[in-house]
Amino acid sequence: MRKDDKEALDLVRKILRPLVLMDKQMTINRFMALLDVIVEEIDDMYDLRDYAEKNYDLSKSGLSRMVSYWGPEAYLQYKNDAEGKPTIPVRPEGQNFLEFTPDPRDYRRRAIKVTPKGTQFAEDLAMKIKHHCLTNDSKKD
Repeated sequence: MRKDDKEALDLVRKILRPLVLMDKQMTINRFMALLDVIVEEIDDMYDLRDYAEKNYDLSKSGLSRMVSYWGPEAYLQYKNDAEGKPTIPVRPEGQNFLEFTPDPRDYRRRAIKVTPKGTQFAEDLAMKIKHHCLTNDSKKD
């Protein structure tokens, strides 16, 4: 494999590493849902569902679970005890990167807003990517 191909793949690995350290169960789809909200400036769950369905063929329920992870509380999870019987449902704490509020224009919709913590995470990630690209560009000159 060519050296520049290895460097490109290493960049992807460096981008994904903090996500895996944040949560060992992190999926690419979950990360993409966050990036979609930030990059596309999506501010409504319906719009996000339409976008994800069109671009990734994701189910609406699957997307809701992925997006809720980035909010204050993750999706409701059911765990089994040692005997395999369902226990009381658990709602783990989310990452607080997104905030969800009822849409004042339509009670059936939920507005999405990126929190300062989410903005900082995205800016830090973008800075790492830009730094890597600039560093590699200067090596080529």
